[in-house]
Amino acid sequence: MNKKQVAIYISVICLMMTVVSYLLWDIPLAKYCRELNPAVINIFDVITRLGISTWYIVASVIFYLFFRFVYKNNLNAARSLFVFIALSVTGIFINIVKWIAGRYRPVELFNHGYFGFDYFGVGYEWTSFPSGHAQTAFSLATALTILFPRWGVPLFIVAIAVGVSRIILTSHYLSDVIAGAGIGILLTLAVKYFFDRKQIKLIEK
Repeated sequence: MNKKQVAIYISVICLMMTVVSYLLWDIPLAKYCRELNPAVINIFDVITRLGISTWYIVASVIFYLFFRFVYKNNLNAARSLFVFIALSVTGIFINIVKWIAGRYRPVELFNHGYFGFDYFGVGYEWTSFPSGHAQTAFSLATALTILFPRWGVPLFIVAIAVGVSRIILTSHYLSDVIAGAGIGILLTLAVKYFFDRKQIKLIEK
């Protein structure tokens, strides 16, 4: 299976699951998670912090500058740049989609009974779709798996945990997380394709 086929399969699966979740699972799951034990919620409140992109973007810039100008290791500098661009591109794209979609977050369902899209919404309550934390977690997991394949399984387990945390905390619906994960993976693969076209080496042979 080539890269194009992989991207198509991921796109189709994520799109189908997002639609099905929106129609069938989002509301029941959000209501279920709202009633969970506070101890469970506290655990996932810690896990969800792993989906904050700022830490990784800053770290990738620092690593790039170190390997580019101090240690002078072109391979690791390219790897750092790859992670930075992957996270930045996916993050910018996600925020544009969030604004266009203007989807109500679960809190609006609980407080006012609002569910769905209001389009071009501004503010926390209207930026549910897609999940930025899921995008960050899955983009990072994809990028690091490309660079270090042996770590793929644990990286995606952590990414899934971050995605689940957004649902448990009722910050997002399941469909938001699925869409964010799919976008994170696909755009990171697109960045890898760009690096390949530019013949920028990321993996030691």
